[in-house]
Amino acid sequence: MKMLRLGCLGISALLASQAWADGCQLKDYGTLPVEMLGGRATTMVKINGNDTRFALDTGAFYSLMPRADALSLGLKLQPAPFGFRIGGVGGSANAQLGQVKDFGILGTTFHNVGFIVGGTDMGYGLLGANLLDFADLEIDLVHGKLTLFKAEHCNKLSLAYWTKDGNYNVADIESADNPYDRRTFLSVTINGKQVRAVLDSGAGATLLSRRAAERIGIDLDAPDVKAGGTSVGIGSKSLKTWTVRIDSFSVGTETIQHSQMQVIDGRIGDGETDMLLGVDFLLAHHMFIANSQRKAYFTYNGGRVFSFAEAPSDSDKSDAGAVANDNGAAPKTAPDFAMRGEAHLSRGEPKAAVADLDEAIRMAPDQATYYVARARARMTDKQPDAALADLDKSLSLDPKNVDALLLRAELRFAHKDLAGATADVTAASALVPAGSTQARSIAGVYVRLDQPAAALPMLDDWIRLHAEDAMLGSALNERCWARGLSNQMLDDALKDCRKAIRRDGEKPAYLDSLGLVQLRLGHYPESIKAYEQAITQMPRSAWSRYGLGLAKIRSGQTDAGHADLVAARSLDPEIETRAAKYGLTAAGP
Repeated sequence: MKMLRLGCLGISALLASQAWADGCQLKDYGTLPVEMLGGRATTMVKINGNDTRFALDTGAFYSLMPRADALSLGLKLQPAPFGFRIGGVGGSANAQLGQVKDFGILGTTFHNVGFIVGGTDMGYGLLGANLLDFADLEIDLVHGKLTLFKAEHCNKLSLAYWTKDGNYNVADIESADNPYDRRTFLSVTINGKQVRAVLDSGAGATLLSRRAAERIGIDLDAPDVKAGGTSVGIGSKSLKTWTVRIDSFSVGTETIQHSQMQVIDGRIGDGETDMLLGVDFLLAHHMFIANSQRKAYFTYNGGRVFSFAEAPSDSDKSDAGAVANDNGAAPKTAPDFAMRGEAHLSRGEPKAAVADLDEAIRMAPDQATYYVARARARMTDKQPDAALADLDKSLSLDPKNVDALLLRAELRFAHKDLAGATADVTAASALVPAGSTQARSIAGVYVRLDQPAAALPMLDDWIRLHAEDAMLGSALNERCWARGLSNQMLDDALKDCRKAIRRDGEKPAYLDSLGLVQLRLGHYPESIKAYEQAITQMPRSAWSRYGLGLAKIRSGQTDAGHADLVAARSLDPEIETRAAKYGLTAAGP
């Protein structure tokens, strides 16, 4: 596999300086304002004059963007060098190269800046370590900022400059295998054994690879291990996860006892890295990555260090209950409170998030984004009516906020306001680029609104642009289901379902879609088989049970089929009414 030479942007303008004893100076290249959205640290940059949101990803060795974003921004794509692929969680994927004519960041515009294009679409492009780690880097997500510095004459001094009492932690930065790789690698000790970690602000939670977990003695079959869902990264596959207990976790001079973290069933990148220290770890700390010294300085902000740790407690000094040492300034302005609220939400603390966002809105009641953030927090805190009121207010201030429109559509659908939900997704669909992650979300809402035909063009665009995306199997299944419901292009629908199953395995939702398409095609034995397999995994699925009943009736198994229909109605009294909209009745064709 070939590796591209990694370049970095040369920023010549020094915007400010800070100096202290022994002539040490921190020259400030500038600060990127950070906003936590959906658990991701994001910032705004300009791409050819257009304001564009990117995620900050210290775990990406080079900046990249999804193909759909590159095309919507008008970038001309060219092939990467022969054999070059990008890798990460979920394996590897093909890549192309794109060049941004004018790239605006830190108050400066650079020209002809290269990006890798490809990989799983996370909804945003990624600013990688080639941009973020070319100098010293301060990461203070709780206070909404990421600052680049040039340190001069500071080799023998601590760069935890924000601490007033000298109480901080420090860790040595490990060397990367590739001299052009600017990412931050740290040695971590878990249960007394060492693993190699990379600081990864692009990972929503800290992850340990299965191979590393087993090497250090973690038994994934132990009774206290909890099987999770799936996780995706830049690679083309989704991977299952587990939540495990750990006795101790140490990085540098910090030790955390009695916590929980997530293990992922697969390698991380090239397999030489055992662990991703994710955005949860970064939210729990104020960090200064002193690349000039090969050291990382950090203090603890309080709260959970790992997203999957138990809720905070005052009874011990575990992950949840350790004492905070951070001396950073308390929030004073509306943006400060909003940022801290988003940080609380990202760490699974919705009540604290609502309290901070209340204050942000009190101070700045005309900011639409604050109401969207509070709506998310209220939804997490199971306050749907209050969340809906926040979204109404947000959209009265900014009618073209796509995130607010999609959230309100979901809530209106839950409240059975189908006309309102349809109005919201129709408005949102006119605002998003074809093939984008948001367009796919809109397609999903259209299907739930019993308008599968409206979803199909959006799914076609997404699938065309995401041939190696980790979510491709799920999207193929959505298109198979939408085609089956709308009773069109059934041979192509069958191909979609079979490809999804070959790719991701016999998931019950995929088998349910396959059963529907086979039913439409009149392949009743095949439909019965698919539905029975789906029900084995998902016995309370009314759709699978109802479809199985129809397939049995049409194959001549009348009594058994009607028994399945009765069972489906007991699971969902409305199943027959909804199925009848699509001509799926016992008396149907």
